Amino acid sequence: MSYDEIVVGSGAGGAVVAARLSEDGTRSVLLLEAGPDFGSVEALPEALRDPFVTFTGADWGWTATMTGDRVLPYPRGMTLGGSTAVNAAVAMRPTPGDLDRWVQAGAPDWSLEACLPYFRRLEADPGGDPAVHGTDGPIPIRRQPRETWQPITSAFAEEMAAHGHRVTEDHNDHRMVGAGPTAHNVRDGIRWSTASAYLEPARDRANLTIRSGVLVDRLLLDGDRVVGVEAVTDEGTERFEGARVTLAAGAVATPPILLRSGIGPADALRGLDVPVVLDAPGVGQNLQDHTGVFVTAVARPGIEQDPDNYFAFYSRSEDEPWVFALLALYSPQALGSFYGDPSSDPVIAISAALGRPHSRGEVALASRDPRVQPRIDMRFLSHPQDQADVVAGARVAYRALHGAHLGPLVKEVSPVLAAIIDDDAALLAHARATCGSGFHPVGTARMGAEPGPEVVTDQEGRVFGVRGLRIADASLMPLQVSSPTNLTCIMIGERIADSLLRSSD
Repeated sequence: MSYDEIVVGSGAGGAVVAARLSEDGTRSVLLLEAGPDFGSVEALPEALRDPFVTFTGADWGWTATMTGDRVLPYPRGMTLGGSTAVNAAVAMRPTPGDLDRWVQAGAPDWSLEACLPYFRRLEADPGGDPAVHGTDGPIPIRRQPRETWQPITSAFAEEMAAHGHRVTEDHNDHRMVGAGPTAHNVRDGIRWSTASAYLEPARDRANLTIRSGVLVDRLLLDGDRVVGVEAVTDEGTERFEGARVTLAAGAVATPPILLRSGIGPADALRGLDVPVVLDAPGVGQNLQDHTGVFVTAVARPGIEQDPDNYFAFYSRSEDEPWVFALLALYSPQALGSFYGDPSSDPVIAISAALGRPHSRGEVALASRDPRVQPRIDMRFLSHPQDQADVVAGARVAYRALHGAHLGPLVKEVSPVLAAIIDDDAALLAHARATCGSGFHPVGTARMGAEPGPEVVTDQEGRVFGVRGLRIADASLMPLQVSSPTNLTCIMIGERIADSLLRSSD
């Protein structure tokens, strides 16, 4: 059977694209997912229902190089819903400045004014300002009123206010900056992934076929036109024919499909004996992710956090490079590496993350075999500006834990950091030795108004040089945003779906 539309990947972008395209009953849509399909919210394992259990039970099992030769796990969701099924369900938009940077980087059609209708379309946030929030979209948004804030989170917000940040109940309001609780896409205590929000209501449509356990290897091409995909399944190798293909496998899984198809840097392809179909130097390049340093402290006895009323607290501004996040209250074992022999008291941590990093990494093939994970090299803190920013950010967080609001809740700030806080070189070395990923990869098939050495697609996600091929995931982002990428990727899915519905190419 040949389909009108094939969508590869069912995460933040792919589930949205498949569901929206299938709203047109004249189109046949095939959605391919490498992981399992549990069928309904009720059938999900508990680890996939609980928004506070992340990256458990449905993971590719990949690793990535962080700095130097430091290799750490790099979990990505492998189930219907992709990483939206296993992440922390943080529903936080980029700032106006983030999207202004996209415009300046060559994507003028992606300003806040252009993106806002799609953010509103995806939201069900009846408590928000209707000028900037949607009320009847598929994604339920839960926010925390200020009267329910807990002492430690209120103290963090006030400490960041003393630093110069505004205090806000809504990170997604018209300013989208400040210190306060993030919204979460949670319903009745359950993480509401794009599988739950978009695909479950669409399952019974006769024109939508969902296939799980399908690992897409490469694109099928007829000249410069895509005509389908080849995949590995339990039955062996299968081919699926389609008039158009949209790749939405994510910023670390979409590039390998392109590369195995002969679309990518020509020299790298020849090195693996992959026939070059299209020399596209930007495929797999420009990898960006959030990283930073944890500044930790032992909490005073009696400081508690209600787990049933927990919201992540973030603080950011347009004129600073950092996003600060309060992680409280962790077990001492969770962050014991900062103490050696951890105490029995819970730990408060402030993450000083680089919201708009300058360092760039790469996703490359390690093998032509699709069952072999790609080589993911983050190259964190390789840019001098990131090095300066991570040192300065650690000091802001360190001062916050000694401040008038958080200080009374702290028994002891990490002696490891206390010993080096005034030493630039030692603090940078500590950051390099301990930094990890925010698991928000972007930029590996970046969009732009015109073709160029780094630009892979146009602003509608069309891959330059290949007819009928689109991308609808975080690969498109030219630059990182200063928020978890969850909502931004869903917005991208909405925009690319709208474009597909309005065009035939």
